[in-house]
Amino acid sequence: KMAAGGLSKFVSNILRKKDLTTDMMRKDLTKCLGFSDITFLSIGSMVGAGLYVLTGTVALKFAGGSIVLSYLFAAIASALSAFCYAEFAARIPVTGSAYQFTYISVGEFWAFVIGWNVALEHAVSVSAVAKSWSGYFDSLLGHKMRDYLLIHAPMPGGIVAKYPDFFAAGIVLIVTIIVATGVKFTSRLTSTFAALNLVIVVFIFCKYVYFCIANNYMCSYLYNVLGTGLYLSKWANWTTVRGGFFPHGFSGTISGAATLIFSYTGYEVVASVTEETINPNRDVPLALLISISVAAVAYISASASLTLMVPWYDISITAPFPTAYAQRGWVWAKYVVSLGALAAMSTTVIAAMIVVPRYFYAMSNDGLIMPWFKRVNEKTGTPVISTVVTGIFCMIMTLVFSLHSLVEFISIGQLLACTFVAFCVIKLRYEPNQIANDSYTAETVLDKSMDAESASESQEELLLEDYEHHCGVIKDSIMTSPFGKYFAWTLNFKPGVLPFYSLMLATFFGAIFKKLKEAWFVCLVVIFILLSKFFLLFICMFKQDETIKTYKVPFVPFVPFTSIIINIILMFKLQHLTWIRLAIWMSIGLVIYFGYGYRHSKSRKQTD
Repeated sequence: KMAAGGLSKFVSNILRKKDLTTDMMRKDLTKCLGFSDITFLSIGSMVGAGLYVLTGTVALKFAGGSIVLSYLFAAIASALSAFCYAEFAARIPVTGSAYQFTYISVGEFWAFVIGWNVALEHAVSVSAVAKSWSGYFDSLLGHKMRDYLLIHAPMPGGIVAKYPDFFAAGIVLIVTIIVATGVKFTSRLTSTFAALNLVIVVFIFCKYVYFCIANNYMCSYLYNVLGTGLYLSKWANWTTVRGGFFPHGFSGTISGAATLIFSYTGYEVVASVTEETINPNRDVPLALLISISVAAVAYISASASLTLMVPWYDISITAPFPTAYAQRGWVWAKYVVSLGALAAMSTTVIAAMIVVPRYFYAMSNDGLIMPWFKRVNEKTGTPVISTVVTGIFCMIMTLVFSLHSLVEFISIGQLLACTFVAFCVIKLRYEPNQIANDSYTAETVLDKSMDAESASESQEELLLEDYEHHCGVIKDSIMTSPFGKYFAWTLNFKPGVLPFYSLMLATFFGAIFKKLKEAWFVCLVVIFILLSKFFLLFICMFKQDETIKTYKVPFVPFVPFTSIIINIILMFKLQHLTWIRLAIWMSIGLVIYFGYGYRHSKSRKQTD
């Protein structure tokens, strides 16, 4: 019994939820970002790494010409996730985004897992994009830096780099200094780079159209009827080259989409700076919608231009667009595109560097990692120590690891975070919870012109009791029907968790089935998938939280549930080495959590 009691207490501790009252009152970070700031910050963080870093890798190794579909599928998955992020960012405007959302709805342990992985993912992104920045610049110099370091400082290769990229490490150092100076200056700088990059993307597409017209790649019938020469009748690189449009099959296209998810993670950057946004309720949802739309159009048009100009097997990984133009003899265009690439990758490095320190800042504020990560500089209003530590860590990765090994790792953390955020939307929409109670109580009291601090305990209890009757119970029309007596057992029921857990079990057994090929595993997978769909329909019988006054995800629970399914599918299309690296990183994180965070958690102290 003692052992069972100890285990029960341990599980209760690691699943304790956060009271956000203190965080909502905190004013450490400066509110200085407007709508245009976060919109360009989001666009800049999206249209950068995806276009100039991942396009070459995904087209060559996974998708070929079907990379346009990979970008489209990734955009759809990201849009669904962005809806969920927007609801939480508007409702809970504190730094830490997915980490905070998970903490208040699922519990501390899962919040640490999400925060730890998203922080690593963006740190890896900083290193990967810095190496690509260096590669683009070196290509303009005729690869002189690469050739010199290969001779004088060779390394093994493979997962490890072939040579230490000191120039890329220098880029990380400069970006660290820029981010440490303050988020307002950083935002203005990224807005400038993002605008320049969009101009270059338009140039890439227009140059391709000119290339098609100059080579008579036109449909005379459509030209005569519609008066346009933009329709191509010769799609040789998508139809007749080795492998055609799907050189690695449709599975390769989906694998490409899983990798390209990171191309759209500007919503993570925006969600991370909501505490520094002047009006997050209005600005965040609109900024996310605009940025994902702009990014999707830019990615699809540019990747189509690239794969139609150059066969997929001749695409360069390090500098796909400049190399493609050089192969066509347009050397001057190579330099124009390289300028856009450098501007775009600068915004991506800066945006990713913004995210990591703010995750560490939020986790440190909660006592889960060392306290010096939460120190904020009074002049700049930024977590300087977290920024410096992040910069040093990214510089080490930049020097040690190869670009290919870094690129393969950068999507899994975001997919995990998006899955949990979508689950949290369903869970909180159908269950009374602490943040909802806090929000409802504060707003109700203020609406009645009462001082929140002077509200008596009896008033609080009445408000909470009134709130709980509006959420997480069977709808009145069902309870008052002749069948209502059969649903009395649902009064203490938690409907939000059922679809998620059944889908998780289906995914688990589905992953095992891929290896074991056992027929009885198929039955389990089918059963849990059917259960997840049944539970999804079942929870529609319950009342949702109607007191939310900020932005809400439409068509709950179907939109977040669809997001969960897509994210899980994409996660299992990632490479095996990605999961191995994730396991290694998680092992380090668990040592930190159980060695330090579990004992120093502020939530534990409040509970005790």
